[in-house]
Amino acid sequence: MDSPLPYIAVIVVVIVLAMLLPRWIRRTSGSAAERETRRLAEPRTAAALETLGTTMVVHSGEPVVRELVDSIALQHPRAFTILPDGTYGVRFAEADDAIARLVEVDGGTRVEISRFREYAGMPNDWAFWTELLRRVQAGAEARGLATTAGPRLRFDRGRGSDPLWSAVGADHR
Repeated sequence: MDSPLPYIAVIVVVIVLAMLLPRWIRRTSGSAAERETRRLAEPRTAAALETLGTTMVVHSGEPVVRELVDSIALQHPRAFTILPDGTYGVRFAEADDAIARLVEVDGGTRVEISRFREYAGMPNDWAFWTELLRRVQAGAEARGLATTAGPRLRFDRGRGSDPLWSAVGADHR
């Protein structure tokens, strides 16, 4: 007569595998999905950071440039907002998703992003920032003001579930 021991051992192994295998599959597929998401988002994030780090110097005093940017923000209230502290909100979902500000520099006023919020794991305001810079340049040309590219800014990503990216480095005052 055959011993039931091998059958019991096979049943125990199947039960143990049934308990451990789903957890292992979930963990493995979750980490693979996270790696793939990161791989797909990194080039887009790098392009967005490159664009958001673009600054422009308008060769005029801060009051003249403020008047120019104010007029753009008032003409396009769904995209840009004048904030109470004198900065400008660049809207993606909220009025202050990205904060643009004016900085007086030698020979003019620099228009730059000082911080921005990310949605879905990456910055999304870069198209609106490009639009604002394009409108500032066109408005400056219409007023006879020269513009030049300013220094490129770098950003550090904050921590948390709703991270903010803030401008850093020697180029940021």
